[in-house]
Amino acid sequence: MNAGPDVPGRVEITARALTSLARAVAAERLGAPAKRVRVGLGDASGAIALDVTGPIAAGDDIVTRSTRVAEEVKSRVSELTGRRVGSAHIELTGIVRERESRTR
Repeated sequence: MNAGPDVPGRVEITARALTSLARAVAAERLGAPAKRVRVGLGDASGAIALDVTGPIAAGDDIVTRSTRVAEEVKSRVSELTGRRVGSAHIELTGIVRERESRTR
């Protein structure tokens, strides 16, 4: 079964684009601003290895949430790029708290 018309050529995702995509996904899942999240790319036995560094949103059980975030980032990046993500290592650098609104 053919998924679509045969189109000559190929699609390439640059390392820069892949890094930006992974940073956006990680920031969303961590609940942190993308500008505070860093992502490094590596190889995990032929698959993509992600090294994510950044803060996580304040809340209960940060360890369990960060483990879940790593799995969600792997899954979502793989889904968006069509590539296999073998690992996602997350290093937490702080806590992001919601800003309190000022009242006059």
